[in-house]
Amino acid sequence: MWILKQPGPCEFTRYDVDVPTSEELGDGDVLLEFLFGSICGSDIPKYRGIMDPDNPYTGNPGVPLHEIVGRVALSRSSRFRTGDRVVGIVEESRGLSEYIVDPDKYLASVPESLTDREAVIMQPVATVLSSYSRVRSLAGKRVAVLGLGPLGVLFTHIARSLGAAYVVGVDRIDRADIREQFGMDETVTVESRQWAQSLADDERPDLVIDAIGHREEIVADAVTAARPGGEVLVYGLPEDWYAFPMRAFFRKGLTMAAGATQSWDTYLAAAGDYVVAHGDLRRGYITHAFPIAQVSEAFELYATPARSRLKVGLTPDGAGA
Repeated sequence: MWILKQPGPCEFTRYDVDVPTSEELGDGDVLLEFLFGSICGSDIPKYRGIMDPDNPYTGNPGVPLHEIVGRVALSRSSRFRTGDRVVGIVEESRGLSEYIVDPDKYLASVPESLTDREAVIMQPVATVLSSYSRVRSLAGKRVAVLGLGPLGVLFTHIARSLGAAYVVGVDRIDRADIREQFGMDETVTVESRQWAQSLADDERPDLVIDAIGHREEIVADAVTAARPGGEVLVYGLPEDWYAFPMRAFFRKGLTMAAGATQSWDTYLAAAGDYVVAHGDLRRGYITHAFPIAQVSEAFELYATPARSRLKVGLTPDGAGA
């Protein structure tokens, strides 16, 4: 079978290795045949050679890819049988491989009506649904999303479906072309600091979401923007330590929630229902797909934010997009 490994930052080498056998599966494991994968923003630092302290697997075989649709080739799981199509997250981001051993707790069945390309959307949708479970009801609320990349626009889309009265997206890239498609009333093309400091009291959101990550100033901007008594949801991957505007947070009586997904099987199942119900998402979310032979091109495209580029997918060579 083929497997990719990075000999250095921003490059891949392909190797042929033996397919894992049933003896290499533990209880609850499945062996998946790669059908479709998609790149996440959290894969990019690993691609560039940066070691993630939570996932220190940079440079290991198969890294970095964790969003995957696969077919069960072998199973030691009570949940899945050989031949089942599943979607989910690959343990240790080892997804750049023809066959992958993965625990069943990270996976869910793919609805029959979804293609592989459509089904992979369930994985990021699951993370957003999980994050929204940590905050108060959005019905009738003002919601702001900082960062309109592929995950940020899922936050706006789902906020609208959860009953938000007004949804604003903030990004330095002009996303006006997808404003209506992803449920936004307004897109603002400025730095989040400039936007947060410009708000009148009646414009302040009930919920501000950091969908950017890695920058302490984004969380500070969310605190600046939120209305008194409001909420801040930190979804974008953080660094270890942040300087934080605690006095403003305290005086406003804000609440903060963290968006790390805990119960994958629960939220993947809910994500399946969501993707099936929203044809606009199935049609417009994955804007580009590449065969594994062009994996470097796919990662380079994803690494640079741009208009008309959202999620980037990967297919087995010869499978088509």
